[in-house]
Amino acid sequence: MAKRIVASYLTLLVIMSLMFVLLRSMPGSFITSLISSGMTAEQVEAVRETWGLNEPLWKQYVQFMINYQTGEFGRSPTRNTQVWDLIVRRFPRTVVLFGATFLMGYVIGPLVGMYLGWYRGTTADKTVWSSSLIMYSMPAFWISWLFIWLLNFELGWLPSAYMFTQFPEFEWTAFTVIRDVLYHITLPIISLTFIGWVGSMLIMRPQMNNVTDEGYVFLAQAKGLSERTVMIKHAARNALIPVATAAIISLAFLIDGAVIVEQVFSWPGMGQLIVSAVLNRDFPVAQATFFMLAVLVVIARLLTDVAYTYLDPRIKFGEQE
Repeated sequence: MAKRIVASYLTLLVIMSLMFVLLRSMPGSFITSLISSGMTAEQVEAVRETWGLNEPLWKQYVQFMINYQTGEFGRSPTRNTQVWDLIVRRFPRTVVLFGATFLMGYVIGPLVGMYLGWYRGTTADKTVWSSSLIMYSMPAFWISWLFIWLLNFELGWLPSAYMFTQFPEFEWTAFTVIRDVLYHITLPIISLTFIGWVGSMLIMRPQMNNVTDEGYVFLAQAKGLSERTVMIKHAARNALIPVATAAIISLAFLIDGAVIVEQVFSWPGMGQLIVSAVLNRDFPVAQATFFMLAVLVVIARLLTDVAYTYLDPRIKFGEQE
């Protein structure tokens, strides 16, 4: 356990170093947006001094590493607010959208994969398998635009943008806020779940194919257990190990997956924050959001080991063989 934690910490240090170098290698700087044509050279230097850009690069790097390990992300130069405050406001919105999609995808996908793997070779198996491969090859943004065209422009059933009604004609109460958010989040969830469940199904189905030929499955059947019990308690549990790994890792990429989809639906989450930070050369915000993504990935890797040991007692923590 201690070795794994130390390795995770060192991984974060390497990622932070690469992030520092890569972002500063980009052309341009956020300082240009803070400098007007009428400013004197002394005023320009004062601005650079305020943001610590007059310091040698190695001093900026050391300060950056210290600040990020203590949770000090600094202040956004383009938004004039603390970076941490921006993350606290935006991150829950991304979690609400992609968390709901994640739950639906990893409930529907493994269930469908379990039945297709158990009843392999049937007409239903071949049909769903072929259709799902076509669906999985479709880009998420294209599917999103397709559902926006159908359910918003053609049928007018659901809104296609924002998290709330922009100019509401109703009174804001706890009930109306929840109802309005659910109304706006339905279309993004439908669009993302349409292909989101396929990934976990594609993992679950071949795993079920493999475990159905294992000796412990034949033993359970020989004991007279019902087909449902054998399929769920004996076959599916062992087939879920790779699915659990994929699920935990995908949790870490909530921010990563939000970049394009949140732009399509104008959802005010981390995805929009990352895009605007990169376009505006807002180093503090860009660094903080990428750092959060790195932390989530490293934590997910630790949780994967824990999930392995729970699902298969033969695997010790930190091992996968």
